[in-house]
Amino acid sequence: MTNRPLTPAERAKVERYLEARRARPQARMLPSAGMAVNRVMRPLAKKGGQKRGSSALALADVWPEIMGPRWSKISSPVRFRASNGERTLVISAPGPAAALILAASGPILQRLNTHLGEGHVSRIQVVQSAPTANTSPAEKPKRGLTPSEEHALREGLTQVRNERLKDVLGRLGREVIRNQS
Repeated sequence: MTNRPLTPAERAKVERYLEARRARPQARMLPSAGMAVNRVMRPLAKKGGQKRGSSALALADVWPEIMGPRWSKISSPVRFRASNGERTLVISAPGPAAALILAASGPILQRLNTHLGEGHVSRIQVVQSAPTANTSPAEKPKRGLTPSEEHALREGLTQVRNERLKDVLGRLGREVIRNQS
């Protein structure tokens, strides 16, 4: 073999040979399902006008979606804490619920990061709060009927002949009038 320069025809022939036998690029791993969902959900969240604040208080609107109906009633976001490049969400919950929420932290973290952005929260810390006696919203105290309301209710029931039916309709009417105001 000689070390002479290649002619343009020879050079083209070598390039065609190499192009036909060149190895394919190495196959890359597919992204995780969470990343794929995040790519779809982030633009939709921006269009939907969801708040994406970095404050724990900004999570109040979407807290039932993140925690689920069961845990959102008894828990609340307290604050974000950053240390060593990791961002932790501190959640307040009563005694036994705190341990159960911590046990379910994996799915909660996924929903948080779907809402706030991939990698926004890396840990959840649950602090125990005092259990509340009544976790349901406070009911309004029942009020009595005014004399004019009571008179109007009795006047409306004068046409009813059956006493039992009149009594039931009277109780129903009182409850309806109480709940209207």
